Amino acid sequence: MDYSSSTAGWLSFAATTIGLGGLISQASAINDKMDPFHEHRTVEYLGVWFERQAAFPWWRIVKPPLQGPSISANLSAGFCNKQTLHVVRVPLRPSGKAGWAVILSIFNIHAPKRVNPTSDGQAEKASDDAAVTKRSGRLTPFNCEWSPLEQQPLIRHQRHACITISRTTLVTMMCITNARVVFQYCDAAGFRAGYGSYSGQWYITWQIGQEAVVSFAPHDSHSAATDVYPVSFKQRVDRCIQMVCGIISSEAGEFQVAFCGRKPPGTYNLEHVAKGFPGAHGSRHLFNMMGGKVFEVDFMYARQTDQVAPPDGLVLLVPSTEKGKKTQFIIPKTEEEIIKKALDHLPWASLSWSIHRGLKDILVAYAKPVMDQHRKELADLLKRTCNEKPHLLDRRGWNPSFVRNNMGDMAASAILAGGGNSGDLVRVVTEIVLALVDDWPVSRLDEVSFWTLPEREFGLQGVVALTKLFVVEWSNEFDYQMYHDLPINLYFG
Repeated sequence: MDYSSSTAGWLSFAATTIGLGGLISQASAINDKMDPFHEHRTVEYLGVWFERQAAFPWWRIVKPPLQGPSISANLSAGFCNKQTLHVVRVPLRPSGKAGWAVILSIFNIHAPKRVNPTSDGQAEKASDDAAVTKRSGRLTPFNCEWSPLEQQPLIRHQRHACITISRTTLVTMMCITNARVVFQYCDAAGFRAGYGSYSGQWYITWQIGQEAVVSFAPHDSHSAATDVYPVSFKQRVDRCIQMVCGIISSEAGEFQVAFCGRKPPGTYNLEHVAKGFPGAHGSRHLFNMMGGKVFEVDFMYARQTDQVAPPDGLVLLVPSTEKGKKTQFIIPKTEEEIIKKALDHLPWASLSWSIHRGLKDILVAYAKPVMDQHRKELADLLKRTCNEKPHLLDRRGWNPSFVRNNMGDMAASAILAGGGNSGDLVRVVTEIVLALVDDWPVSRLDEVSFWTLPEREFGLQGVVALTKLFVVEWSNEFDYQMYHDLPINLYFG
């Protein structure tokens, strides 16, 4: 009797346990499907941030919200408190599908290392290894550089799991990746825009009555496993911001000058106004938003005039706001000296800029005659360096076969072209020059003596000065007033 009662009790307990387990399992399955982040709780979507999510016990039905990084960028603090970034063309490891996860694999705190495959088989193996890493969720120290960032709850919007960023952070990230507009529409339905960049594609959508959403996707036309370029290059956040705002400054800050924007057709006197940037229109607002001190910056003001340009004076013809028409700038002696100083103080860059178009117009128009005199000489020097000293580029991470068979001709053709929008060609040219000068410190590259000299010599200082102008020639004009089309905060999905 006691045995039968004990058996019945245990059977009842087992049945109850199984029933409760089934109910909990069904409830968990239902809640899992009702979870707004159901399809986002994967390594494939979150990348390294999959490991940063809060653990929850098996018996807990409601899952905690997903967490993402807090990303910010401005002039003084840089990108997430880093002024110098090591930027890669495409992610070197599985980065996830979220745009914010991808951009944090594009921007690196330290220079990443890559083992270059020497054959197609090794390249395929590297791709397979990456796929295994993606499936298993294994993470490397390279992927975890940004792990110390503060976290914020992700927000589900449409099909995206989003973080919130400011419009200044967005503009900064776009400038770091050398973005340029591909399309832009604004009508009764809302605002849509697409921007191509060196590291991927940016998309902005702001439908009427909804939140503005930014997305970023890496290039699908390039492979890190087979790239002949060095794995990364340096970008300075503060310099990217200054160039899109049209400002040239010295390292010590005693020389800071902003240039006026592109003007309608007509004749203008270019006037230097000490500490006049607060009276400028357009880029002044962006510089303020970025944390800049506009009251410290001089301004090159364009004053419209009816006077006829003097026959013996300096006159620059630059593009106007109307397609096919020119604007005429009369340049007095004082302003010419400031333009020369600005050219000598152009910041060094390994990639073309997202640039203020007024700044580009004036500097290129003034310097082009001198550049044209030395263009063939500079092109020959770069080609000769690749042919005679290829080891200088081998040790910088370039593919040896590419250096010996292609690099010199590519650099020469880019110099002779006089303009374009290929970031790859800019990297080719600037890397050869860096090899020539044996890695001068960036402060020495930023401030040279060439344009301000009464007699200009084609030495290393001249090569650096002309290369910096070449970068400006190949830079992308960027609409620095795009912030007018955006809310203060956006979703980044």
